[in-house]
Amino acid sequence: MKKFFLLLVITIFSSCSSADPEVAPQKTLEGKWSWIGSSGGIAGTYETPESTNKVIYLEFSGATFKKYINGKLDIESAYTIKTEKSIFGGERPMIVSNEPSKKFVAMSFEFDGTKLYLYEECYDCYGSGYVRAK
Repeated sequence: MKKFFLLLVITIFSSCSSADPEVAPQKTLEGKWSWIGSSGGIAGTYETPESTNKVIYLEFSGATFKKYINGKLDIESAYTIKTEKSIFGGERPMIVSNEPSKKFVAMSFEFDGTKLYLYEECYDCYGSGYVRAK
C-alpha cells in the first residue's frame, strides 16, 4: 500500500511541467528547497502545505542540513551522502546524519527535472517532494 502511495506522489509531482523548459535543472542538493507534498505513514496519508498549514524548507549548505517549519528551525545536522542498500531495493544515494542523536532518518533521494524527491529509509515512513526555492 505504501509503495502505491509513493508511486502516486511521484506520478503527480512528475506530471507538473516547468514554466521555463530552457533552464537546465541543477542536480545538486546544495541550496534551499520548498516542500510541495508528502505521502506515506501507516495510513498512507497525503499531505501538502495547504492541507497542513505548514511551510517547510530544507537547506543544504556544505555538509549541513537544516529543516525549517513555518520559519522556525526544526532540525540542524551535519550530513554525508553515501550509497547504501535501500529498503526500496538496490543501492541508492542517501543523506545520512553524522549526528545520530538528531531526529533525522536516513533518506534516499532522486532528482526529476527541477524537483527533489526524498524517501525516508524506514517502513511506514514518508516520501516527500520539493522544488528549488528561488
